[in-house]
Amino acid sequence: MEKVKLGIIGLGRLGRKHAENIHYKIPNAELTAICSAVQEELDMVSQEMTPRFIYNDYREMLKNSELDGIVIAANSQFHCQMICDAAQAGVQCIYSEKPLGMTLDEIKLIKETVEKNNVKIFQIGYNRRFDVSYQNMKKKIDEGFIGKPILVKMINRDPAAMAEYIIKFSPTSGGLVFDMLTHDYDAARWLIGSDAESVYGLGGVYAYEGLAKVNDIDNCGILVGFNNGVMGWFETSRNCTYGYHVETEVFGTEGSIRVGITPTNDRVVYMNKNGVNQTCVQWFYEYWEPTFVKEMQHFADCISQNQQPSVGLMDGYKAVEWAFAAKEAVDNRTIVRM
Repeated sequence: MEKVKLGIIGLGRLGRKHAENIHYKIPNAELTAICSAVQEELDMVSQEMTPRFIYNDYREMLKNSELDGIVIAANSQFHCQMICDAAQAGVQCIYSEKPLGMTLDEIKLIKETVEKNNVKIFQIGYNRRFDVSYQNMKKKIDEGFIGKPILVKMINRDPAAMAEYIIKFSPTSGGLVFDMLTHDYDAARWLIGSDAESVYGLGGVYAYEGLAKVNDIDNCGILVGFNNGVMGWFETSRNCTYGYHVETEVFGTEGSIRVGITPTNDRVVYMNKNGVNQTCVQWFYEYWEPTFVKEMQHFADCISQNQQPSVGLMDGYKAVEWAFAAKEAVDNRTIVRM
């Protein structure tokens, strides 16, 4: 079977991993083209993975008719321009990392441009939907295992070891709510099958004073009311001293399902005179690694089989729409109606 030819824009932290996954782990895909504005990234990836086409201007990549699809893994602030340019250049299959856009005007423009140019396949990078545990949770909820859902609770904590990177990255990431909580919201609305009706939030700078200078925060809590009556509680932090911690619970009238209660990186338990401890996962990619392979495999399969992705344009749109309401709720400590 002929392989799906993919080009990737952006070879930074996550983009490099996507390139590796396409090249090494997805049998029906080929890393045909790479693009980065950083020459060192291009040199390293081209030497290791030998793609046929190498670009430092993504617009030149968009002209390549040999490519079956484009993967956008550049900085968040460039997503809107790149998606729209790709659609207008006639690219029919687009994968973009989240967030879809950085403003409400951007996501509206993206939606209009993608639809106007008849993009066949558009996938957004909400990788949690490809986690086996979350998929099992979703299946059990749909089967009625917990009865009627009452509460969905999400914990999302980044390791304190990443403090310097976070402060540097914040101005172009959209801040805490955009960078982290859209993952939680997308997973929550998927698990319970409903969009948000209202949002209330609190948050602030508790650990990293540098974030205050760029109008960002490092901790917040958000209470969400969903259209179907389910309550949601999202708690997120940038300064988790023990590593990377993600936890989800959906509680209902007949029971509860939890995923990720302790973020251990293995099954080893250490015991001595100081007590009992387990080591924890230290960053997000280590925790979610299988999901990044599966979401890119899904993109390649959708192209080869001409199918729609399970997480698409409107999922990305809804997440950003919610993020603006959530940020307003946190900034003003008020209830925002969707």
